[in-house]
Amino acid sequence: MNDMIDMSHFVEAKSDQLNADDLIGTTRTITVRRVTGNDGDQPVSIYYEGDNNKPFKPCKTMRRVLLAVWGKFANDYIGKSMTLYRDDKVTFGGLEVGGIRISHMSHIDKETVVVVMKTKGKKAGIKILPLKVERSVDKAAEGARALLERIKASDPASIGEITGDATIIKQRAWLAKNRPELAATIDAAIAEAEGDPWGAADEQRGESHAGEAQSLRDAIAAASDLAALDDLQERFAEAKKRLIGNDITAIRGLLADRRNELA
Repeated sequence: MNDMIDMSHFVEAKSDQLNADDLIGTTRTITVRRVTGNDGDQPVSIYYEGDNNKPFKPCKTMRRVLLAVWGKFANDYIGKSMTLYRDDKVTFGGLEVGGIRISHMSHIDKETVVVVMKTKGKKAGIKILPLKVERSVDKAAEGARALLERIKASDPASIGEITGDATIIKQRAWLAKNRPELAATIDAAIAEAEGDPWGAADEQRGESHAGEAQSLRDAIAAASDLAALDDLQERFAEAKKRLIGNDITAIRGLLADRRNELA
C-alpha cells in the first residue's frame, strides 16, 4: 500500500464553489479563465484553470482587493494569477469559521497595500505580494489536442481504429472524470467524424440490431480479462454499421467502464 497519501484529497467540501476548508494546510495558485457576475450575497464567480466548475467566489473584502490591484474591468483578469490561502481568523456570527484570502497577485512589480474597511468604523491594510508565475505545461490539454487532430483527420471508415484503441479509451475515461470540458470537445469531434451521431433509422440498420446490441452488452459484462475485451472492441467496431446511435453510445460507455474495472 502506498504510504504517501495526500489527505487534502479526502477533505474537500462537496459544494459548487471553492471553500476555505479546501485550503486547510495548503495554498492554491489559480489562473483566471472567466469571471461572471450575478445577484445575491456572492455576486462574483471567478473560474480558473482546473476548477472543475467550482469557482472562487471572493468576499467583499477580496473583491475590493481585486478592484484596487487589477482594476474595475473583470475581463482584464483573464490570464492573470493569484495565490489563495485560508485565514482561520475570519469570523461569522461571532465564530472563527475561516475564509479565503489572497496573498499574492500577478502583474504587479512590488508589494501593494490595499486599505479596506475591516470592521465598522475601522480600516486596515491588506498586503498583497507580487506573484511570479511560471506557466506549467497542461499535459492533459496537450494530449487532448493531439487526439483531436487525429480525430479530425479521420473519417467514418477509420474513426473506429481510434475509438477502439485501449490507450485512447483510458485517456477519454480520465478526461471525462477530471477534465470534462476537454472530454466534451473530444466527444463532439468523434460524433462528427462518425457522421450522423444518432445513426440512421432503424429500418436502414436492419431489424436485428436490438438483439446484436444486447448480445454485445452481455458479452462485455461477462468479459474476464482485457484480451477478451479487445476482441469485443473489434466486434463492436464491425457491428456499428448495423446498430442505431443510442446503442452505439451505450456500448461505447460500457466498454470504457469495463476496461477501467479490469485494468
